[in-house]
Amino acid sequence: MPRGTTLLELLLVVSCITLLTLIAAPRVSGILGDLALRQEAATLVGALDQARLAAIQRSDVATLTLSGSSYRVSVDTVVIWQHAGPATRGMMLSGAGAPIQFGAAGVAIGVANRTFTLARGARSRRVVMSRLGRITP
Repeated sequence: MPRGTTLLELLLVVSCITLLTLIAAPRVSGILGDLALRQEAATLVGALDQARLAAIQRSDVATLTLSGSSYRVSVDTVVIWQHAGPATRGMMLSGAGAPIQFGAAGVAIGVANRTFTLARGARSRRVVMSRLGRITP
């Protein structure tokens, strides 16, 4: 009895593996896209928390400036915290608008609810911040 595989058997196995890979690839990339958006939403929530914490710790007004290229927390003109923005990771941020200011009590000044939308391709994720500090990622 001969041992080994024929070329036909090998081609059949390779074509089956290729077919399964083509079917699974879009799902895997979708899952990775969702994970990246979830991570960026967590970074945005962290920036909001950093600004609130800086205002409380320093008993002064802290300003959070959000843009596609960076998230920046400053008190007066001193930058306390900075992080790369979503554009550096291939995402878009909308709803950032004017800088957000937090008073010494940690409450946003002059802002009602604010909705931020992070988007990557066809997928998006919203982060909602209320004036009193509740954040819904």
